[in-house]
Amino acid sequence: MIYYLLFVGLNVFNLSGLVSDLRLLRLIRLAGLMGKLKIIFHTNGLLYVVFFTITFLLVGAEAFAITEHVSLDTAFWWALSTASTVGYDAIFGKTIPPHSIVGKFVTLVMMLFGIGIVGMLTSSITSYLMRKTNGANTLHTHDDIELVLRKLDDLEKQNKDLADQNKQMQAEIQSLKKGRDENEVQKFKDWLEKRKEK
Repeated sequence: MIYYLLFVGLNVFNLSGLVSDLRLLRLIRLAGLMGKLKIIFHTNGLLYVVFFTITFLLVGAEAFAITEHVSLDTAFWWALSTASTVGYDAIFGKTIPPHSIVGKFVTLVMMLFGIGIVGMLTSSITSYLMRKTNGANTLHTHDDIELVLRKLDDLEKQNKDLADQNKQMQAEIQSLKKGRDENEVQKFKDWLEKRKEK
C-alpha cells in the first residue's frame, strides 16, 4: 500500500522522463566514445591501415571465391585466417587449399601482405597506448617541474630578503661600533680630566 501511494498514487517519479534522461546520457557517452575512437584511429594512420585491411580481406576473399569456386563466407573466413597467419582452417580440419594458379597466387599475396598488415595494426595500437602512457607521464612531469620552479622562486625571494636583512644588520653593527668607540673615547677623556683635577 505504501509503495502504491509513493510511486503510483502520488506519481513521484515520472518514468518516461527518467528513461529519456537515461537515453540522453547514453548519447552523451557515445559521443565521448566517438571522440576517443577518432583519436585512436588517427594515431600513426591507423584509420588508413584498418580501411586497407578490410579492403584487402574483401578483395582477397572475392578473388579466392571466384577462382576456387567456394562460397563468399567460406572465402572470407579463409582470407581472414590466411592473412592473420593463424590458420584456423587447419585446426578445424577444413583446410581449403588453392587448386588453380590464380588461387595459389592469391594465397601467396594474402600471406605476405597479411604479415605486414598484422604488424602495422599491432604497431599502431602499441603506438597509441604508448603515446597515451607517455602523455600522462609528461603531464605529471610538467606539473612537477612547475612545482619545483615555484619553490625555486620562493627560495630566491627568501634568499634576497635574508641578504637585505644581513646588510641592514651589518650597517647597524657598524653604527653601534662607531658610536661605542666614540663613547668610550669620551669616557676615557672624562676619566683623565677627573684624574687631573684630583
